[in-house]
Amino acid sequence: MKNLRQNNASILLLLLDCLALAVLFFTFLFIRFNYVYFEINLPTLGKMFSDQYKAFILIMVSWYFISEYTQLYRGFRFSRYINYIKGSLFQIVLFSFVLFTVSGIKFEYLYSNEQAFLFISILAAYLILSRSLIFYVTKRIRIQGLDLRNVALIGYNENAKGLIDLLNQRKDLGLNLSKVFVAKNPEEGQETFNLDSFKKILIEENIEFIYICFGNGLDENLINQITDIAEGQYVHIGFIPNNSMNARQSLDISYLDTFPILTYKKYPLDHSFNQIVKRIFDLVFTFFVFVFILSWLYPIISLLVLIYQGRPVHFFQKRNGLNGREFNCLKFRTMREDKLNSLKPTERNDPRVTKLGRILRKTSLDELPQFINVLKGEMSIVGPRPHMVSENESYSDIIKRYSLRHYVKPGITGLAQTKGYRGAVDSDRDMEMRIRTDIYYVRNWSFLLDILIIFRTVKLMIFGDENAI
Repeated sequence: MKNLRQNNASILLLLLDCLALAVLFFTFLFIRFNYVYFEINLPTLGKMFSDQYKAFILIMVSWYFISEYTQLYRGFRFSRYINYIKGSLFQIVLFSFVLFTVSGIKFEYLYSNEQAFLFISILAAYLILSRSLIFYVTKRIRIQGLDLRNVALIGYNENAKGLIDLLNQRKDLGLNLSKVFVAKNPEEGQETFNLDSFKKILIEENIEFIYICFGNGLDENLINQITDIAEGQYVHIGFIPNNSMNARQSLDISYLDTFPILTYKKYPLDHSFNQIVKRIFDLVFTFFVFVFILSWLYPIISLLVLIYQGRPVHFFQKRNGLNGREFNCLKFRTMREDKLNSLKPTERNDPRVTKLGRILRKTSLDELPQFINVLKGEMSIVGPRPHMVSENESYSDIIKRYSLRHYVKPGITGLAQTKGYRGAVDSDRDMEMRIRTDIYYVRNWSFLLDILIIFRTVKLMIFGDENAI
């Protein structure tokens, strides 16, 4: 019963999409052959189906199998909006090949090229609008305390509090933390875990998700027994690592003859095709920025820096880039001349920053010269912000998995900056949050994610960023 609601929602959505697809199919068929069918009524619909039933069935079946590949009807609760849209666009792209192929292989075209393009455009608009509506309506419903799923947390490590805080803050996830079990020494709001009563609690509390924390007295044998019981009750299981920085990525399984070998999955930007797509976008975007923005704004800012701060106009600083290689990161100078500028990070209310420099930093205009670094291939438009060499040397020993951020080119803007993790680093925790977000970007890169980050960056530039210093 636990998966019944999810399955029913998926089936209902599939039926609605098929209905929309059928309406478009027959509407455009009537437009294409109106000289044959003359008017819309049930006999006409029957005649159209009789004439084109092979194409209709092929299109419907193709939509279903493509949706299985793109997982269009799976994982609604935990999908981020960007993944919702990305999956929908991927579905449309693959389906468009089917539609144009089916239309073209007939003796007389099913649709003209213009009609097929309009068909796809309307279908894409429907898919994106319907997914957006579903996403935000269900989000609002869960915030109101409806459509909740009960969760049990088993074990307690240094990362568990972060999960509890997340569940308390993100009501839109629709997860209600029902029980928190620990192996020993329970505190307020916690209970001592008892394997004998665990199955009964799952049933009585209607637990649908359990998250098991590594550590805290949970050995491998006990974890195996917990998962066996949970799987027997069809409860979804997740594992919380000891430290968010040390979370292992998903594993692929391969075989030596029949012997299974587990290997780490590749990161998205390990694939050559994705690297090419990202590089082409970097060059095209930079070209437009140079033509329409930097061609007039760059000289103005340079002149202002020269008048109010004097020479030099630019500031070069050694930063670590792809695979840790050092490069000269270019910026407009925003500080007074100081021998510590290349060694000491900027602090809140830093006296070295000039009045003009504060304006440039607040609007991120001081970063514009880095488009030159993009042209040189040292940086990308979007990626983890490059840190000072001294910061890399310091934090790589403190924060686990820190080096993962160097698996991609650094960016002029990044996910961490648009999430508010920029500016002064008042504690190791501030840097840890920034690095965790950077690691998420490395592991989950997509072209659509880059577009979203750019959009958010432009918004911050227009309205100002309170975290900029």
